[in-house]
Amino acid sequence: MKLKNKIHLSSTLLTLVILLVLTLIIYFAFSRLTYSTEIDRLQTELDSLVTTLNASDSEDPRSILRAYVPVNGLVKVTDSTGELIPPIYDPSITGEFPSGTEGVSGMIDVDGERFGYAKAPVIWTDGEVAEIMMAQSFQAVSQNMRTLRFVLLSAILIGMIPIVISSAALGKIVTQPITDLTQTMTRIQRNGKFEKLPVTGDSQDELAQMGNTFNEMMGLLEENYTKQEEFVSNASHELKTPLTVIGSYARLLERQGMEDEKIAEEGLAAIQAETERMKALIEQLLHLARRTEYQTEMVQVNIVRILEETIGAMKASYDREFLLEAEEPVLTETTDIAKLKQLLYILLDNARKYSEDRIEVVAKKEGATVIQIRDYGIGIPKQSLSHVFERFYRVDKARSRETGGFGLGLALAKQLADSLEVTLEIESVEQLGTTISIIFSSNFNAGGLELSQEGS
Repeated sequence: MKLKNKIHLSSTLLTLVILLVLTLIIYFAFSRLTYSTEIDRLQTELDSLVTTLNASDSEDPRSILRAYVPVNGLVKVTDSTGELIPPIYDPSITGEFPSGTEGVSGMIDVDGERFGYAKAPVIWTDGEVAEIMMAQSFQAVSQNMRTLRFVLLSAILIGMIPIVISSAALGKIVTQPITDLTQTMTRIQRNGKFEKLPVTGDSQDELAQMGNTFNEMMGLLEENYTKQEEFVSNASHELKTPLTVIGSYARLLERQGMEDEKIAEEGLAAIQAETERMKALIEQLLHLARRTEYQTEMVQVNIVRILEETIGAMKASYDREFLLEAEEPVLTETTDIAKLKQLLYILLDNARKYSEDRIEVVAKKEGATVIQIRDYGIGIPKQSLSHVFERFYRVDKARSRETGGFGLGLALAKQLADSLEVTLEIESVEQLGTTISIIFSSNFNAGGLELSQEGS
């Protein structure tokens, strides 16, 4: 059974049961109250009759009894030997009223008709104590009860009409977003295209939240799928070039390289260079793919000492001017030494590639510790600042080819910064230079990245 039908059926049956229970309670309470009121009224009439009889000096009390005979009722007097006088009936009573009644008051069915009765002791004319009973048909009351039953049942039937309609509408309202979700997922599964649910209005209920959450998930999946496709495409493209060069020189060596020493040397040098280039690219791709390997070992270190060691290694590797300026000799922070050094190497190497001038490294305290790496190179265009941390993004592909870049260095830097819980900010102006800041902060939200487009 579909959920819509379950909601419709269960809500309808539940409402019907509630209405029936309430109706039964109302009916029986009203019925009991009505019959009880009639018996109390009958008892009051009987008490009045007894008072009148006790106060009368008449030797024939039947005239008094006839005056008190209720409509559709009777009065009779009995003692231990039986009836003292014949029962006095209202002319409309045709049946015989039984003598075996229990209690001082109550109800009894006679020939399918309900009667109420009341009894009371009385001193008869001969001075003996007798029992007088007054009874009356409850035919009118029973008719009223039948009318009440009809009215209550009619009210239930009429009331169930809007309930059935509303429960059907409720089932559709509740299940329609689920149906849309199922149909959308089925279409996605069949055609492989990402779709979103049409969410309209400003509703904040659970169904709207479900639709919004699904749309956000679809957007994230589509974005990741697109990035994955771009990554595979770019990786294939980057790997194709060195493989093509290696294959071309291998065929050249196969044809004539062994006979010509110059061509052999040129071919081997090109193959070696492209092999190293492809090795570096594969290593960077593996670093990007193995995000789970970023397990940090956080310890307290002197940031200035880390900078001195890193800059010393860069000076030894490259004949360039790296300057360190520290406001204080000791700046203590909690970080992972190896990954911080790797982050610094990437940023310093990136500054070296795109700048022929000196490279300045500044360490200072501005609430939190800040490391600034500043170069005076060609800079980055303003429209490219928001993309420099994306994989394979290169501001100038020709220039990147000359420097040996793949567009992966800053993407690696971003991942390292996220794992170290530091913020990266970049400021750059074309032809003036670029400044990248590493900001240590305990309140840093991992995964966030702040980019500034102000001039340096």
